[in-house]
Amino acid sequence: MTRFYTILLSLFLTLTLQAQDEQKDSIEASLPTDVYAYFVVVTPGEKMTSVLGHAAVRMSCPSAGLDYCFTIKTPEIKDEALAMLFGHMRIGVVPEETEAFRQDYIQEGRGITEYRLNLTLDETRQLWKLLDDQVARGLYLDLDYVNNSCTQVAFENIYELLRVRSGLDIDHVISEAIPVGTRREAVLNYLDQSTWWGFMLHTCYSYYPDEEVSPRRLVVLPQDAGKVLYQVGVVTEETEIAKQQNPSSSNGGWFTPLVASILFLVLCLLPFKQVDYLAVPLWVVVMLLFVALSLFASSAGIGFNWLIVALFPLTAPIGIIYMLCHMGDIYSLSQLLFVLAFFARTIYFIHRKKRLFTKY
Repeated sequence: MTRFYTILLSLFLTLTLQAQDEQKDSIEASLPTDVYAYFVVVTPGEKMTSVLGHAAVRMSCPSAGLDYCFTIKTPEIKDEALAMLFGHMRIGVVPEETEAFRQDYIQEGRGITEYRLNLTLDETRQLWKLLDDQVARGLYLDLDYVNNSCTQVAFENIYELLRVRSGLDIDHVISEAIPVGTRREAVLNYLDQSTWWGFMLHTCYSYYPDEEVSPRRLVVLPQDAGKVLYQVGVVTEETEIAKQQNPSSSNGGWFTPLVASILFLVLCLLPFKQVDYLAVPLWVVVMLLFVALSLFASSAGIGFNWLIVALFPLTAPIGIIYMLCHMGDIYSLSQLLFVLAFFARTIYFIHRKKRLFTKY
């Protein structure tokens, strides 16, 4: 009798599993097969928050009439730059209809390029599901332009799909495509310190961009993500949706940061007390700005800045030596000249006040 029940139970389980497999096959057969994935790169804009460009993932299914760009968004706020620099912001993945997504950037005069990805049907479906799951989580990430930028969020899911492909070492491909050691070096490839935007960005950011990280974390710019996908071999088509209309005007012409720093150093070396009316207030403002950014700019991901040490009179020699040890990889000549100008003026200011007190 026991054997009879065992055979009956085994038969029941077999029939149940077969029914589940048939149901699964039926569901799979009913799903659309014309699903496509694209990696979207938007050229840099004129605002501080868009100076490095933007990235998103486009998913489309023509037979179902679905076409969305999955992009990171922050809540609607009045002044995004101010909130980013002195506040705490949350971001999440939001699906926007592709035409609406494109028009927003076309109106800004920015270029848009789409890279069609040669993923398997299962990989494409899985990518769409991963993106939908992120949308359902709402504002699930702290905004951090170093660790949670638009490129990193958009590239993450694609990376996870490619990472499990047999015979593909995606980290090795990234190292070959982006031959840099730090995230600052990756940014320097596109935005160097000779331009004003580059000077301000590299001056404000310290510590975090200079950490040694895994190859995956080096993909911080949209252009680099596209380059990696090309070298992996998953890009089948590149389509320029819109051309850049407004060339960047952040270089300032002849008046570059280096020229400005030289002029400021010469000014600070002049033995006139009237120079203090400009140098001292400017020094106070710069010091307070760096302290505020270090303490409150969590959404920007700025962190501690060694320039605070270089600008503070009692620790200036230590900070200047640190800058000299990292010239070229972190700091530029224009940054060093600005610091030296403030230091020279501080010494002159103290010397003049001391002489004045001695006189009386």
